[in-house]
Amino acid sequence: MSLKQITIYIEEFDHDFYNRILRDITNIETCNVHSFHSILDIKPGTIQESAVFLFWNDATVLEKQKFIFEQFPESPYILLSIAPLSPSELTRAAHPTFLHLSEPSYTVSILDLVLNFAERLIEDMNRSIAYDKIREKVIVLQNVFEESLDILMQIDPGTKQIINANKQAVVVLEYPLEEIVGKEFSFFMPPVEVDEDEEFQGNLIESTALKTKSGHLIPTESSFRLFPVNGKMAIWATFRDITERKRSQEQVKNQKAFYEFILDNLDSDIAVLNSNFQYEYTNPVFLSNKDIRKWIFKKTDEELAARLDLPNDFHEKRKKYLEIATKENEIVQFEELIQDSNDKVTYLLRKYIPIDDTETDQKRIISFGVDITERKLSEERITYLAYYDALTGLSNRTLFIDHANQALKNHKSTETLLAFYFFDIDNFKFINDSLGHTKGDILLQMVGARLKRVMTEVDTVARFGGDEFAILKVDVPNKSAAAEFAQKILDILSQPFHIMGRDLFTTISMGIALSPNDGISSSELLKNSDMAMYKAKELGRNNYKFYTNELILRSEKRLYIENSLRKAIQNEELLLFFQPKISTMTNQVCGAEALIRWKHPERGWVPPVEFIPVAEDSGIIERIGDWVLEEACRLKKAWKEENLPTFPVSINVSGKQLARANWSHRVQSTILQYDINPEEIELELTESSIMENPEKSIEAFEYLSGLGIKVSIDDFGTGYSSLSYLKKINADVLKIDRSFVIDLELNEDDRAICKAIINMAHSLGMEVIAEGVENHAQRDLLHDLGCHMIQGYLYSKPLPALEFVEFVKKFNESAQTKEPKL
Repeated sequence: MSLKQITIYIEEFDHDFYNRILRDITNIETCNVHSFHSILDIKPGTIQESAVFLFWNDATVLEKQKFIFEQFPESPYILLSIAPLSPSELTRAAHPTFLHLSEPSYTVSILDLVLNFAERLIEDMNRSIAYDKIREKVIVLQNVFEESLDILMQIDPGTKQIINANKQAVVVLEYPLEEIVGKEFSFFMPPVEVDEDEEFQGNLIESTALKTKSGHLIPTESSFRLFPVNGKMAIWATFRDITERKRSQEQVKNQKAFYEFILDNLDSDIAVLNSNFQYEYTNPVFLSNKDIRKWIFKKTDEELAARLDLPNDFHEKRKKYLEIATKENEIVQFEELIQDSNDKVTYLLRKYIPIDDTETDQKRIISFGVDITERKLSEERITYLAYYDALTGLSNRTLFIDHANQALKNHKSTETLLAFYFFDIDNFKFINDSLGHTKGDILLQMVGARLKRVMTEVDTVARFGGDEFAILKVDVPNKSAAAEFAQKILDILSQPFHIMGRDLFTTISMGIALSPNDGISSSELLKNSDMAMYKAKELGRNNYKFYTNELILRSEKRLYIENSLRKAIQNEELLLFFQPKISTMTNQVCGAEALIRWKHPERGWVPPVEFIPVAEDSGIIERIGDWVLEEACRLKKAWKEENLPTFPVSINVSGKQLARANWSHRVQSTILQYDINPEEIELELTESSIMENPEKSIEAFEYLSGLGIKVSIDDFGTGYSSLSYLKKINADVLKIDRSFVIDLELNEDDRAICKAIINMAHSLGMEVIAEGVENHAQRDLLHDLGCHMIQGYLYSKPLPALEFVEFVKKFNESAQTKEPKL
């Protein structure tokens, strides 16, 4: 950020968005940040200059707004909101410049723009205050000149003639002003010798006397100062009656020279116009070209526009406001845009300030212009970011919903439909993580470009964030036409994207909702198209799905399960069951798989196939995974105390658990907490969960393997089957999926697959277990193929902990009386 030193006062709020803003502002080295429980708690007089206030849009927002306007009128404020702010809310509570930050559209870039804009407001306010102070000083100096007890004269250094004199000169010298003006200075006193070719600096002070009309000599102390005026030099002479010295301490300076000196050094453009709107003075900021500055004297804006080849509306607009200022005798303010011959655009905030000239009894107008180009560009950028996606240039969610609301309001035809399309890119996270965010951003930009090419002028295409896109099509003839367009989008986005020297193939999953059948509001239609998109993903991705009433029922059921599942851990409704693993060599229990079960207080036993996917999608699976690990370790410790034979317990691991930065350390700390031998814990994960984040998975399991914890690959052969990642993870066990076991004794292809998996595992020094074994024929075939362990209903279904312990004791005792199968 390019902020100068400013102080920010932010109102505290118990929300992540507050913490995020506070962190981002704290990272700005040039900002001092103070937080308050409420902006209303700030005591006037305790804040620093260049202050910006940030407070929340809550029930007391108008009270806070009034407090800021009354106590700190020179400080801007920024309205904060968790939800997007409507135009009416901004008009009601925001700063007149509509400065605000809301969580959905918040980025560090927007914070940068808003704070820079606020800083410019402070600078503009300070500049305006500085100008007002200058104006006050000018008026004071006018009064000082006329009412001074000193004798003041303005002298032409060339002719030595008096140009002007004040009231005190008339009184003391006993001459009327018209007789003083025009006389040579030597008429009243010997002239001061000054080198006219050099700029005079400093004061010449000498004791002399002035001669009055009556012949009296008045002893004085005089000073002379030479100033350049319109290319000429003028001497300002001050004569102070020594007898009145105690009453007069300051010397009066040349009003006009002082006025021009100050105005010439302001950053803003300043000009003075007479009652005919002709320029009498311009500072260098108003016109940098010295020749044109000389030329413009007594010229109008119309003549200036012709000289600089500016459009007619330039001088017409200025003339309009000049007439208002003089007629109403009030300050007027307006914005103007000036474009020069090089197409450089400048925005100016101009003020016309009418002033009565008491000497000429005419009005003069001070023209005061501030360059607000940066502010206007920032406003345009903020406006753009409020309605458009910065990465793709597409509409954003806000603009999409606005267009959708307008389309729904204006759609009167019963012959056509409004179609809402909602889709995202399949496996975009994997693309982003594996190829890098730069290529991911390029892909999103290219997707946006392709979508623009197939849209009509009345269609709206938007990026909602991440890889989510939405399309609104109006006047769709029928459902078939909506489907044709959906297929068209699928086709154009399935074509390869050439990114940085390589072709990238993508697919999308799309949901479609049609109005009025599927909803009559934009929020309802977006929600329904979103549900339909997830249904398309369930059906295998790379397709589209229309919304149906069945989806809302499924959604409500899913929400019910999710809410109930969040309470299940706290209410101790979850239980661990264990399915034994049997060694094909010793015919004894050699391990067990921990399987979660849920007994709902109203529904009874909820099948895992219903609640596990919900837990995965909602993120609850991370809490459940932590609970499973702790419960399994707790039971292992209890079994150890019961002298149960030692064997590893396998625990299923979710891909979301693997993505956690500290997950492997949590596993280690849990094992240490319950004093469990690491070799007694086996972590089971699927190939697909590994591929969700392969690098983190490898890192985590390398760490855990070093501790002695076993790793098992579940459902091998049904996922990516990436041998390179299998080798990097250094797995200990491969589990043959039940789909290859169920018809093993009947299907030669299944036997061939099982044989290949077992042989490969042997070659890699890994053990093999087959799940879903239900009869002796399957067991015998797997034994003959070299499978080490068997798991399935042939031996036992998953059992509660107490029943499992009894099973282990009885089964092992029975097995010792039998000969192991060779």
